[in-house]
Amino acid sequence: MSKTFYIQIGGEQVPVTEEVYRAFKRPAWAEDKRWKVRIDRERSLERLIADGFDIPSDDPLVDEIVADKFLLDMLMLALDKLTDDERGLVDALFFEEKSEREVARETGVPHQTVHSRKAAILRKLKSWLSIF
Repeated sequence: MSKTFYIQIGGEQVPVTEEVYRAFKRPAWAEDKRWKVRIDRERSLERLIADGFDIPSDDPLVDEIVADKFLLDMLMLALDKLTDDERGLVDALFFEEKSEREVARETGVPHQTVHSRKAAILRKLKSWLSIF
């Protein structure tokens, strides 16, 4: 007994041969297979959690951003407390990224003096920031 194959055309079931049926359905079957393979390769967040993967929470990231912003604000307040000479040295070394030797050459101050001043300024900033 041979099986009867049908395809739907214009809302009507039309009997066809097995060869026509397979040729008609092949693109849909291929698309279904591609979809199943894609689903197997992709994982949703829920599926990863269910499979035991440790997904980091967004909360610590937000906390870190807030803490960094707070520290940056405190640093800017501390920098504003420096004298003009101290602020100029900090700007040259850290914001303009000049070396101690370059600053020494430009200002005519010995390199060791520039180094000592930088160290003193950093200690001062550290002590002010440790209060917060």
